[in-house]
Amino acid sequence: MDPKASLTAPNAIREMIRAGDYSGPTNGFVPGFTQCNIVILPKVYAFDFQKYCLQNHDCCPLLATSVTAGDHHLDALGGNIDIRSDVPKYRILRDGQLIDEVNNIHQLWREDFVTFALASYVAFDYVLHSFGFTHSTTSPAHTLPMYISNIPSLPVGPFAGDKVVCLRPMDTQEIIKAIQAGSISRVPHGIPVHFGDPSQIGIRNLSKPNFGEPIFFQEDKQPVFWTTSLTAHLAITRAAPELCIINSPQHMLVTDRPDMDLLIQ
Repeated sequence: MDPKASLTAPNAIREMIRAGDYSGPTNGFVPGFTQCNIVILPKVYAFDFQKYCLQNHDCCPLLATSVTAGDHHLDALGGNIDIRSDVPKYRILRDGQLIDEVNNIHQLWREDFVTFALASYVAFDYVLHSFGFTHSTTSPAHTLPMYISNIPSLPVGPFAGDKVVCLRPMDTQEIIKAIQAGSISRVPHGIPVHFGDPSQIGIRNLSKPNFGEPIFFQEDKQPVFWTTSLTAHLAITRAAPELCIINSPQHMLVTDRPDMDLLIQ
């Protein structure tokens, strides 16, 4: 499906995904509406994971959780969300190891599951656009490159690990403007954690991201890095819970919540 054909309304995207008519990446869809990375854990792990997100809010901005264990709705993000079917592709992890990718999790659902929705970096792309930035890549559907840095997150219980960062190339004036945009808006992932030499944060080869697609940019631009909520996914693989369900990278939950709601002016 052509992403341009899907730029309508979030509920229409979810209905299409729920019906099995689309199972691809969601980046580039319905700009201006918040997209979330999803984590579903048994209740026994939920308190530690929630505390991990709160302790690492810069990289794991928690927007919503299920009201009670077993609840498969996220009413705070959309009135008709069914988390069992409204993500295009899910990854099933057992003891931290990927065992399967599926398009819905109805058959796997348990009454002790707790769902967490974390804001993705896409919201900050919307802020940058409002400040006059063109998209960092050749197309809004192109995925930003993401790397596992050597910047540690704060551990909580079994959850720990280094932060995952995404790259946007910018020149000096753009860096200043982007920092101003992030400082004023305070949108999740709005403040960069590093710019310049990527080896200083443990990144040896920009052409080989851990996630996403590489960006090749001109010599007058520098690599600038922001955290991403894939940090939580990495922490989960290290914690190795007996069962966990996450969205596949770039296959996010499209919500009814406007990105502007995330701003603190």
